[in-house]
Amino acid sequence: MTESTGQGLLNIREAARYLGISHHTLYKLLERREVPAAKIGGSWRFNRTTLDEFVASQSLVPRPRILVIDRIKGDRDLLADFAVARAGQIDTVESAEEAIRLLGRAKPDLVFIGGDSAESIGTDVNKLREEGIDARIVVVASPGNAAIAAPAMEHGPAFLLPKPVDRDDVISILTLITH
Repeated sequence: MTESTGQGLLNIREAARYLGISHHTLYKLLERREVPAAKIGGSWRFNRTTLDEFVASQSLVPRPRILVIDRIKGDRDLLADFAVARAGQIDTVESAEEAIRLLGRAKPDLVFIGGDSAESIGTDVNKLREEGIDARIVVVASPGNAAIAAPAMEHGPAFLLPKPVDRDDVISILTLITH
């Protein structure tokens, strides 16, 4: 596997993987001048932010409002970074209580809930449901905690996502809920 070509820049294979398409398809898009890129030193280079904007502009599907609840800021930020290309809006908070205050009457389409115990995850899920938030829920737990997250799944989550979170898994989940 090749290294990234620079901060924010991707080569053709990295860009294709980032977009979730084959590099052959990306070449076809380049030939038709349908995707933003620059040729530097004889090789195509892609800016991640520009690709995200391109994807957003091409979408005919409503972009979901995403809520990320996790007491660990780094985990919240990582999920938000992975979801940004497919999200309409992303809110990140430490707890369900904070989410309820932040959201007011607005309702998310998808909620990622991370935690260190089934009890804390289950409590957050219950609080959201009591407030009428019926969004699909993704429980995010480290492999050792996956078993203790299972009781929280009884409260209605749609998915269980293992930590460390993989970008492709987040994109797959977002693709499933928007199609």
